[in-house]
Amino acid sequence: MITIGEKNELEEILDTLGENLSITESQHDAAVRSYKAVGAWLTGDDSELAEYNPVISPQGSFIIGTTIQTVDPDGDLDLDIVCELNGKRVNWTQKDVKELVGGQLSKHKKYESLLDEEGRRCWTLRYRENGVPNERYHMDILPAINTKGYSVILEKAYSNLKDQNIDELVLSITDNERPEYHYSINPADWLQSNPFGYAKWFMSIAEDIKGFKSKMFSLNESVNPTPKYQADRLPLQRAVQLLKRHRDIMFKDYNEEDKKEKPISCIITTLAAHAYNGEDNVTDALINIVSNMRNYIEDRFDEKLYRNIKWISNPVNPTENFADRWPLPGSKREQFFNDWLDKAKEDFLNLRFPENKRMLNESLQSYFGSEPVKKTFSDIGNKMRWLTESGNNHVDRNLGVIGTATSGLSAVSKIKPHNFFGNDKEE
Repeated sequence: MITIGEKNELEEILDTLGENLSITESQHDAAVRSYKAVGAWLTGDDSELAEYNPVISPQGSFIIGTTIQTVDPDGDLDLDIVCELNGKRVNWTQKDVKELVGGQLSKHKKYESLLDEEGRRCWTLRYRENGVPNERYHMDILPAINTKGYSVILEKAYSNLKDQNIDELVLSITDNERPEYHYSINPADWLQSNPFGYAKWFMSIAEDIKGFKSKMFSLNESVNPTPKYQADRLPLQRAVQLLKRHRDIMFKDYNEEDKKEKPISCIITTLAAHAYNGEDNVTDALINIVSNMRNYIEDRFDEKLYRNIKWISNPVNPTENFADRWPLPGSKREQFFNDWLDKAKEDFLNLRFPENKRMLNESLQSYFGSEPVKKTFSDIGNKMRWLTESGNNHVDRNLGVIGTATSGLSAVSKIKPHNFFGNDKEE
């Protein structure tokens, strides 16, 4: 079995790796500046939307702290944004709302040049900041109507988000594949979405760690038009980042059509949150999650298809199935999800066996990519050197993970194995 020293060092590796996979502070700040500028334009005096107080706020991985870098250094980071109107004209249909948002964007010379083809629910702006790798991102802007009248998503009024009832955070959104898109003027009949309710649900699980209630991550701050950058992550957040990266590495050499069929992030994130059991470290969280994710996929009878299908409920909208595209003719999504989960389970379980530790560096590179793993060991080596030179380290005299796995890395191999946490007790 893995020793306490090895487990602590493995935990340090995975947490540092997750930090290296996260977006940087400069990327975060560039994204915030961009969507604040979009918001300012949509609320300008000449905007038809201005009287409805449009508010641009992040949603998805950006507000729950699970955004990761792309595998391709020249790839696009994903930034999901809600353009929330607090009301609309009585006769506006879904189509009117969506086209008004798109039309206002196209009136801006810069945004007109950034606009991509219209999506099913969103308008997409593709940013190419100075041609710098990993400074590229696309901003998906989702037009939505606040029909519940809540006051959370207003400038300078975020302090009460955690006190809101999830059902009160529902938004009505546009969807050009819905039959009512062209004629419905009642937002209550439109497709419903609850991105902020989902964030509240996810973070309530992430913060409920065995033994204590974390106050590290501020959901109120993350749904702010000017959210603060946060480098640290809770175990569930780190686990989701590593799972998403493992998926991206596994499918990176697939053809472009098959890449579109890889497991989507909302499924990975939702199942991971369900399977998470309050583990206080990334290693145990990962292993428990991949071992139990399938337990939260239901079989439901579909009356239209007249057969059972897989169902992964949106936790804040049980009528929505995140796996709705799995049963489509020719779809490989269910097969690819199962292939990926089998591989993730095998890979992460292997981390616990001592006989694999000598190949840890090589294994981690195959799971997560060479560059972030090399940087991770280099960062830890530099930290160990600093601790040794400052006399603040605690020596673990048992052979540790890093000592056996990184003999080829000079930054690490010159330092004796250490127990970074100074912990000699079982966790």
